[in-house]
Amino acid sequence: MFAMCPDLPQDIAHIIFERVVEAGDGPSCAQVSKQWQSFVEPMIYRNIDLLDPYFFGDLLHRTVSDPQTSKPADFFAQHVKVLAISTRYRQPEVVQILRACSGARMVANWMGLGESDAMRELFSSPHFSPSRYSVSAVATELSSWPLEPGAHRMDFSLPIFQNLTHLEILCATGEGCRYWNSLSSLSNLTHLSVYHFYFFSPNFVEVTKKILRQCPKSLRILVNWMPSLAYGRGDWDKVHAINEGVVDPRAIIAYCNRIEPQTGHFEFALRRSFADRTRDWMGKTVGKDFWELAEEIVERRREWLDKSQA
Repeated sequence: MFAMCPDLPQDIAHIIFERVVEAGDGPSCAQVSKQWQSFVEPMIYRNIDLLDPYFFGDLLHRTVSDPQTSKPADFFAQHVKVLAISTRYRQPEVVQILRACSGARMVANWMGLGESDAMRELFSSPHFSPSRYSVSAVATELSSWPLEPGAHRMDFSLPIFQNLTHLEILCATGEGCRYWNSLSSLSNLTHLSVYHFYFFSPNFVEVTKKILRQCPKSLRILVNWMPSLAYGRGDWDKVHAINEGVVDPRAIIAYCNRIEPQTGHFEFALRRSFADRTRDWMGKTVGKDFWELAEEIVERRREWLDKSQA
């Protein structure tokens, strides 16, 4: 296949180039020849990380918006599988990138939901339908606080949500979940993660129950992330009932802090560094992602409860 190494079996060449791309040297290989470029580029664009967007993001936007590009019209829709976008990137460009990468199966959109007509139109299209999605509600929660009835609701009836099995919502307030009533319409949803940036309440258990009441029957896992504000205050006892499985057998607490709590059954909580959690959404997980770890905790706790009640 390759002029420089004609005797190299294709499957071995594929493995070699995958390792090269993973090491960050894919663009260099793509410049060797057109044959190598056609072989390597789908690997380069498989996982797109725009969390630090100012170099690659601009380059990608120029590529997807260039009418003279040599790439097939469906190149990005076909090959991009993971897409992570930062809050710092410009929304008009993001809309064009998302539209081009409509085949992505895992998307982290940390810009906020529906901040423009163009973004909402995109999310209303049946052609953009990932199976895993992390979305920020922070922008809408903070733009009109306190929330008025009917204002800034997260509209889970939009087509982008309909095929989700895994959903993460990043929120800044405790009142935001009051407006998630359409969450129950997501019949394919099995895993939900709620990441609280600043909010922590003595009624954290009630917040968890409120979220669960709005979830579809298909839900198997709820990962409820404690904000860093709670660490210094020693609020571990407030989530004891969640860790123990009393609130709901599907719900667990997760946290990013290095502190190892001594109380509150935190052997049944998930500790994941912020960097590892971010890598999970970038498609760069080493080992098991936080969803898999949550499943293991729920199963281990179920076994513990069965033995305790026997």
